[in-house]
Amino acid sequence: MICWSCQKAAGEDVLCAACGAIQPPDAKADHFRVFGVPRAFDLDEIAIEQRYKELTKVLHPDRFARADARARRASLERSVQLNQAWRCLKDPTRRAEYLLGLQGIEVGDTAVAGGKPSERRTLPVPQATLIEIMELREALAEAHAAKDAGQTKRLIAKVRDQLDGVMNDVAKGFAASPPELSANAARLVAVRYYRRFLDEARLMWEQDGAEQGGVPGYAS
Repeated sequence: MICWSCQKAAGEDVLCAACGAIQPPDAKADHFRVFGVPRAFDLDEIAIEQRYKELTKVLHPDRFARADARARRASLERSVQLNQAWRCLKDPTRRAEYLLGLQGIEVGDTAVAGGKPSERRTLPVPQATLIEIMELREALAEAHAAKDAGQTKRLIAKVRDQLDGVMNDVAKGFAASPPELSANAARLVAVRYYRRFLDEARLMWEQDGAEQGGVPGYAS
């Protein structure tokens, strides 16, 4: 890349290697490239956070308040790109879904694979997962109707354990050779169901058992 300020080779960093001017972001850069890390699920989250803090300081608007309009624009665009990448990569679930998205698999309430609409196919969600979620929601509704905060607590703890187990399987799936992309898509659909269940359970816990000190074992 040629620097807009000095017309010399800028290098790959945020600032020009020759003159130090901030460079506009590469609009095609994925979130991993923004942080200069490989496309992988298993990342050093502490190092990512440290890099985020370092780049935030470099890109702070106060540094460019009196700079050239092109520098101010580059600072803003870089900041937006950085924050989008950070929100994705710091969350293991979003990071996993993003990795699958880079491979043409979209994860929603179902998982869809294929680049073009005409080529897309829905990846089946295991029937056992759907039945399990249905039974969990029925149990939660019964606990709520009975104002049984203790049962709600047990259901929350159970689903948290299952969610952790599925995310461990997701990590193993990405580490496998070749990566288990379709299997991970199904796992991440299950993760969405589990998280939705926990959201519902949190609301019921607040209604039925808030006086007991908050939602046990719950992290949004």
